[in-house]
Amino acid sequence: MHASASADACEDSSISRDSHAHVVPARAAQQPQGVREVFATLWAIEQSMLLGMTNDGPLPNTTAPFDFEKLLLSVKEQGVQTIFVSFMWKLQQPTPRGGFNFRVMDYIQKIVCAQGFKLAVVLDTDATPPWVAKRFPDGVMTDVLNLTRGTASFNHIFALELAHSWQDAVLARLAANDASCIHSIQPTFNNQYETKYTQERDAPQDYSPAAAMAFREYVKHVHGGLAHWNKRWGTGFNAWEAVVPPKFYQHGEHYNSTMTDLFYWDWQHFRQIQQHSVYEGCCQRIAAHGFRCIMHFPEVFTSGDAIYGSGSVFTLAASPWLDYIIIDSNFVTVSRQPNDVRVVQLLLSAMKPFNKPIYFEGAFEEIKDPELHRRAMELTAASGAYGMGFTNWLSRVNHTTFFRDTLSGLTHAPAGGPAVAILTPYRSFLAYKGAPFANQKTRELAANDAQQDLLFACLDVLEKELPSLDGLQIFGVPTMLLPVLQTFEQVWYVEPDVLLSGDASTIARIKERAGALGVPLRSCVKKKAPAIVLPECCPSM
Repeated sequence: MHASASADACEDSSISRDSHAHVVPARAAQQPQGVREVFATLWAIEQSMLLGMTNDGPLPNTTAPFDFEKLLLSVKEQGVQTIFVSFMWKLQQPTPRGGFNFRVMDYIQKIVCAQGFKLAVVLDTDATPPWVAKRFPDGVMTDVLNLTRGTASFNHIFALELAHSWQDAVLARLAANDASCIHSIQPTFNNQYETKYTQERDAPQDYSPAAAMAFREYVKHVHGGLAHWNKRWGTGFNAWEAVVPPKFYQHGEHYNSTMTDLFYWDWQHFRQIQQHSVYEGCCQRIAAHGFRCIMHFPEVFTSGDAIYGSGSVFTLAASPWLDYIIIDSNFVTVSRQPNDVRVVQLLLSAMKPFNKPIYFEGAFEEIKDPELHRRAMELTAASGAYGMGFTNWLSRVNHTTFFRDTLSGLTHAPAGGPAVAILTPYRSFLAYKGAPFANQKTRELAANDAQQDLLFACLDVLEKELPSLDGLQIFGVPTMLLPVLQTFEQVWYVEPDVLLSGDASTIARIKERAGALGVPLRSCVKKKAPAIVLPECCPSM
């Protein structure tokens, strides 16, 4: 139903959901072989501080540190053909009754499109106007410590309606100005412009009254008897109104404190369902305006997945309403230590099974070493990514030469390495919350991510056995591997410490079918004990 509705929504639009012909090709001399598109990102904070763009100042601003038109010309000459920008809700609708101020957005669209670029737009809903909290005091996100910072909660139906009204207004304006210039639209409710729950002050969100009510309604829909849930959770709630989500924190002593707590797992399940529903709904609105939807995912397969609600990455990647996928890294661990650059291979290989155009984006706010970013781009080209991009680069690199220096000579097209799969069920990563302490007394965080390191260890094994990892695919969703198992020469299993029952049964079927097909299935890492299997509360997505 979704697929046909999606096609109908865009049937008469200037951008077809079934074709990528609207993408402007880069110059052949600058284009890395096998990579179709290069983008550069300019966030709203850079637009105002470094480009001098404000709704009440001169456009263009001659006193700003950078000249926007000259900047665009410079990066275009180096092979960039898509500009990613973000627009803040609070800047475009500062008052509830004053209408929308699209002055800066109109200017950016006009200049970017006039220079022959495609424009990709981020709708920054995290930048919520202060008046929303005044209108709906219970409509903003509240963290586990009962602290807020004014961001609209997408669990609050009336706050979400206000956000949707702004999104619709932006989409209509972009379409009216020049629909053919728009590459794609990204919805976000996160302060890092990524598709995840936000978090603050060492505590995950959202624990607002609206989130608690939505959680209650969801579990009541699954099973209406409170006694059923009290028995499952080991709780003693005497009325539905008393049910509140279980509290959990990130890092340190809370790293795996709820690994086998079914109350915790049911809350995680709800968070994923809710986040998926909201973001997919935004993509549907984007399609209704004739545009394509793109989503920017954070690093996956980390111990932070539980905090960020990153399980929805995989269900959204499979959604027929999502057209493009961006997966990114800032190349540091949670404790701000340099990460293994092969994280690029992990992230891109994990998105391959979804068969959609995939981009890798490197961020500069932590690691500015041009050689590291050069290596990341080499791995991107080798992994067969559709495109590559850069963010947080303005003022951090020499933009007049950086893109040329980084992109030139990247001739490594996928070499057609052997078809190899790694099976690592993503939902098991939700057992962990941040990083453990390396030192309990000093509360120093561990240098590396214990979960991600399991996959790096698996890469170590495969690099010794295979001539190339170009044919590698990582399956975080076991049910996606089962029907294509026969297409792989070998499968490697990263067995977790905990498995949800649905994944456990699918993996048992994978092992049985691999044996029947004669496909070697081996473990990457030796385990002392089999995974703990937890009974799921609800139907899996």
